[in-house]
Amino acid sequence: MVTEAVFVVTLLITFGFAVLGRKHSPKKNDVLSDHRLNKWLVGLSAGATANSGFVVTGAVGLGYLYGYKWLLLPLGWFLGDLLFWKYFPSRLNSIGRSIRASSISDVLVNGMDEKYSHRLRTVSTLMILACLCGYTTVQWLAGQKILAGAFNVSENDAVTVFAVLVIAYSSIGGFKGSVYADTFQSIIRLVGSTLALVTVAYFANQDVALFTANLDREDVDPNFLSPLGDLSLVSAFAFVCGYAFASLGFGLGQPQITTRYLAGISPEETRAAKWIYIGYVQLTWVPMTIFGMLLRGVMPDIEDPEQGFGIFFQTYFPGLIAGIVIADIFAAMASTSNSLLVTMSQSIIGSFPTMTRWLGNLRDMVLISVLGITTLVISLLVDASVVDLALTSVALLAAGLAPAVIIKAFEWQHSGLSLMVTVFSGFSVAIAWIYTGWSESVSEAAPGILSGLLVN
Repeated sequence: MVTEAVFVVTLLITFGFAVLGRKHSPKKNDVLSDHRLNKWLVGLSAGATANSGFVVTGAVGLGYLYGYKWLLLPLGWFLGDLLFWKYFPSRLNSIGRSIRASSISDVLVNGMDEKYSHRLRTVSTLMILACLCGYTTVQWLAGQKILAGAFNVSENDAVTVFAVLVIAYSSIGGFKGSVYADTFQSIIRLVGSTLALVTVAYFANQDVALFTANLDREDVDPNFLSPLGDLSLVSAFAFVCGYAFASLGFGLGQPQITTRYLAGISPEETRAAKWIYIGYVQLTWVPMTIFGMLLRGVMPDIEDPEQGFGIFFQTYFPGLIAGIVIADIFAAMASTSNSLLVTMSQSIIGSFPTMTRWLGNLRDMVLISVLGITTLVISLLVDASVVDLALTSVALLAAGLAPAVIIKAFEWQHSGLSLMVTVFSGFSVAIAWIYTGWSESVSEAAPGILSGLLVN
C-alpha cells in the first residue's frame, strides 16, 4: 500500500502542475516566446523531455546485455550536445522571438514565398507526426514493461492506465503545464538515478565472489567488461561519431525539445541553460547504463532486461523506496510522452488551422486526446523493442529536419525548392541507410544530415 500511496501522491502533484501551467499560459495566442521560460525551466524541461522511457528501460537493458560498450552511446551524445549548445539554442530563440514562432515549422518557412511555404509546412508537419507518433508509442511500450511488473497487472491494463493518465494531464496543462510537470519530474528522475546506482552497488559489494561469477557465466557477452565491447578502435570511433551526429540532429530535429528553446525569455537566458540540460541528461543516462551492468552480476536471470529497474526495487525494496522508484519511472516516461502529445497538437494547429478552428478553445485538448488514444492503440498492436523503435524514430526525424534547421539558424543561402529537397533527401538517405544494415555501425542520422546539407 505504501508503494501505491507514493505513486498516487506523485500523480496528484503532476496534475497540480498541469493546472498551474494552464493558469499561467498566455490567453490570446500560441506564440512560444510569450511563455518566457527562465534557464532552469528551459534546461530541466528540455532534459526531462529528452530523457524518455528509453533511459529507464533501453539504457538499463543495453548495460545488462552488453556491458561497457554502451557507455559509448552517452559519450557520443555528450559530444553532439556540446556542439549543439555552442551554436543553436540561442540562435533558435532569437529567430523565434523575431518572427513570433508558434512551432519549429514557423522557423523553417520563414521568408519563403507562399507556394513553398505551404508545401514545406505540410511536409514537415506530416514528418513530425509520423516520427513522433512512433516515439510516443515507445513511451507507452516502456510504461507497459515497467508498470505491469510493478503493480502485478496485465500489460494491456498497465499501458492503458499509464496512457490515460498522461493524456489527461497533458490535455489539462497544454504547453506551459508540460514545462512545469517536466521540471518537477526531472527532480524525481535525479533522485531515482542516484538511488538506483547506490543501492545496486551496495548489493554487488555484498558478495563480490558471486557477483564476479555471475559475470563469468557462459550466457554473458564475452566482451561485457571490455571498454569497447566487440568494436575495434576504428569502429568505436565511428560509433561515437555517429551518435554525436544523432545527438546534434536530436537537438535540432525534435520539435518537442526545440519548443523549449523558442520559449526562453531571451537568447542569453536560453544559452545559460546549457549545463543544466547537459548535466541532467548525463547524470540520468550514464547511471542507468552502469546500473544495468551491475544488475547483471546481482540478478543474472532477468528474462526481459528492459524491466530490470522495476524488478530490482520490487524484489529488494518493497514499500516507500519502491514507491519512489516507480514514481521515478513514471516521471521518465510521462515527461516525454506528455511533451510529444503537446508538440504534435501544436504542429497540427499551426499547419492546418482551417481543419482545427471549429474546435475553438478545446482544440488542443481534443487533439491531444485523439493523438494519445491513436498511439496507445498502436502500442497494443505492435511487438517491438523500446531501443530499436526509439533510436529509429529519433534518427529519422533528425535526418529530415536537422539540416533545414541548421540552414535557417546560420542563414545560409537557400531557396524554397532547395529546402524542400533538403528535407526529402535527409529523410530518404536515412531510410536507405537503415535498409543496408549500416546503421548498426553508424547511426542513420549522420548520413541523413550530411546529405541534406550537401543537397542544399
